Amino acid sequence: MHQVPGTADLWVALPMAHASVIGVGGATARLEVLDEIIGGAAEGRCRRIVVVEGRVELPGLRAQRRTAGEIARDLPDTVLLDVGTGVALVRLRAERIVLTDDDGVTDIDPEDLATSGPDPFSDLEGHWLAHLNDPRCQVVPRMALRVCRCLPAERPLLVGIDRAGVDIEIVGRDGRIHREQLPFAEACVGVTELGTQLRLLAGGSRYPLDRAALRP
Repeated sequence: MHQVPGTADLWVALPMAHASVIGVGGATARLEVLDEIIGGAAEGRCRRIVVVEGRVELPGLRAQRRTAGEIARDLPDTVLLDVGTGVALVRLRAERIVLTDDDGVTDIDPEDLATSGPDPFSDLEGHWLAHLNDPRCQVVPRMALRVCRCLPAERPLLVGIDRAGVDIEIVGRDGRIHREQLPFAEACVGVTELGTQLRLLAGGSRYPLDRAALRP
């Protein structure tokens, strides 16, 4: 799956047999995307589900191969080598986007997806989660004190990091997992800014005394 730059449309790779049922005028389609945690103690756990509904179109074979080459420059994937043989590249024109997470169900305007751009830390998130969730690192427990007066018996887990803040999971006295969002004071665009905001959430100063403490 690959977002078409500047739009809410998505390129999706499908088995050729499945794509063959798409007619000249396209077909209605529904795509479910699972956002799973990569890295750290919670790896593999689903954080949220995104459902995209709209119409799917099947371009000509030459257009598919040209698009596969363009995508491969940014996102190399062996699946793209099979486009035109065992795999078809179809275009899903999003008409409705629904996000489901711990906060409930939210409708996302396709225009918001078109203009949002990728999160600057998506490729590094797994490394940060693995580092900060290490039992030797005390940053996450300090963050947890922002949402609970005393730390629970089970160590809190950091399960998400993006430009706007972090997601943290805490096991309550009732044994249930509670997920809390801790926003940054300022949105981040670089690693230096991210380190600063993480220190502030952990009750530290804007400038580090130990530069290695928050480095993945």
